[in-house]
Amino acid sequence: MRLCLAFALAILLSPALPGPATAAAPDCAGEAWVESTLYMGRGKADGGSVTDAEVQAFVDDVIVQAFPDGFTLFEARGHWRDDTSGRSVNETTVAFVVTHPPGAEAGTALRRIADAYIARFEQTAVLGSSHPVCITVYQ
Repeated sequence: MRLCLAFALAILLSPALPGPATAAAPDCAGEAWVESTLYMGRGKADGGSVTDAEVQAFVDDVIVQAFPDGFTLFEARGHWRDDTSGRSVNETTVAFVVTHPPGAEAGTALRRIADAYIARFEQTAVLGSSHPVCITVYQ
């Protein structure tokens, strides 16, 4: 995803920023955790797309090692404006969602995933977001 949103890049690419607040709602019967999402565009600079096989290999090589306890991936459509050309771009996007305990360890793992995706697929950026959630595991 060739995101050119300066504020998004500043947040994602600044390791000095503290993690999100973890205050859960007062009526939370579960645990205060964090939900983080990485939006990874499938468009390539040469006009091609990251294939399903390439996404699966990336998941197997990088994401599973970082979050072996589980995560969710889904296909989405992304839209952004390229600051260089000024043109609007729509592309298929892989959304990676994981809930995790608060702390720097998950932030470091997310940064490694983003960096690896950028390098492997020659992306300009990966957009990340995190927010506090209340989790409950029903068994």
